[in-house]
Amino acid sequence: MNALRIWTDGVCTDSRGFGGWAYVRLWAGEARGVAGGERQATTPRMELTAVLRALTDLTDVPVPTPITLHSDSTVLMGGAGQLAAWRTSSWIDAKGEPVAERDLWEQIAAVTLVRPVTFVRVSATPSDKRPEGFVAAWSDFARDKCKAAGAFTWAIPRPNMAKFPAS
Repeated sequence: MNALRIWTDGVCTDSRGFGGWAYVRLWAGEARGVAGGERQATTPRMELTAVLRALTDLTDVPVPTPITLHSDSTVLMGGAGQLAAWRTSSWIDAKGEPVAERDLWEQIAAVTLVRPVTFVRVSATPSDKRPEGFVAAWSDFARDKCKAAGAFTWAIPRPNMAKFPAS
């Protein structure tokens, strides 16, 4: 079975401003992606939105397909390892506080219960010659488009296959 590879990125202008997110996936030799933007966003929310959208836009991918998700998000990498603990503690973190962005984490957790997902950390300073750089450019574009036109979701036209290593 072909593995599915996903690259995600999220960005925000400041602590609560215009945000953008994007993901690109490579599966069975085909690349496709989506970008979107929101107003009154945060960087963690945009990073997790990219992940959630990528993991829920898989209607054409058989459930047992192994998924490797690449992200530069420290929030995602830290939280992904805590999902089981958060579920059993009613979404309270180790400090006794409610888990931030709980709505998104609950949905991500639900997907990871039925789909095999491996989270891989990538460089936070991506090269434009690598997949994470390509996706970062789209999340930046989405943030800027949101500033001008408001919230949106848009399919990335023909992701450049040369940016994505063979699966």
